[in-house]
Amino acid sequence: MSEVDPEPREVGFASSACLALPRERWEEVGGFPADYFLYFDDVDISLRLRLLGGAIGIEPSARVEHHYDFSRRTFKWRMLERNRWATIIRTYPGPLLALLAPALALTELALLAIALAGGWAGQKLAANADVLRSLPRLLRERREIQASSRVEPADFARHLTAELSSPFLGPVGRLRLVRWGVRAYWSAVLAALGPPAPPAPVERPLPRAGEVPTPTL
Repeated sequence: MSEVDPEPREVGFASSACLALPRERWEEVGGFPADYFLYFDDVDISLRLRLLGGAIGIEPSARVEHHYDFSRRTFKWRMLERNRWATIIRTYPGPLLALLAPALALTELALLAIALAGGWAGQKLAANADVLRSLPRLLRERREIQASSRVEPADFARHLTAELSSPFLGPVGRLRLVRWGVRAYWSAVLAALGPPAPPAPVERPLPRAGEVPTPTL
C-alpha cells in the first residue's frame, strides 16, 4: 500500500466494486448497459461519462473489502470477451478505433492462442459469436453514444493506458518486448490523434458601469 499515490487523482475508469456518482449523471448517461449482466459495465459507464466531458477520479484513502475469486467460474471468459468488444465498439471514437484496428486484430489472434492454451477457447468463440449477433444493436448504440460526445478523440485517448495487466493474458502480457511494443504503438496513436484540446476559457461577467473589475489569478 506504500506505493499508492495518497492524493486523489483521475483514473481511466472506476471499479463497480466501489463506485459513486451523482444521480443526475447516472440518469444522464443511462446507467449500466442492461445487456452486459457481468463484467465491463464499470468500464463502459466510465468511458461514456468521459465522452460526456466528465472526470473519473479515485480517493486513495477509501478502503473497500471485496471478496472475489477470479478463477472461480469458466463462464466469466465469455462475459469478459463479449463485453470487452461491446465496450470498444460502443465507446471508442472513430479516429481512435481506426488507429487501433491493427493492434486489435493482433490482440484477437493472440487471445485465441491464449484461450486454446488455457482451455477456454470454447468460451472465447462463443463470445465472438455473441458480438457478431449483437453487432446491429451495438452499432445503433454506438451512433447514439458518439453523437452525444463532448470531447475530442485525443482527450478521450489520453486517459487510457498501454498496460497489459489483465491476469488472463498470462505470461505473454509480462514479456518486456511485448510491453515495450504496446507502449511504442500507443505513443504513435496519441501522436497521430494530435494534442488534447485546450481547456475552455472561464467566462466571467462584465463589470457594470462605474465598477472596477477585481483582478483574478
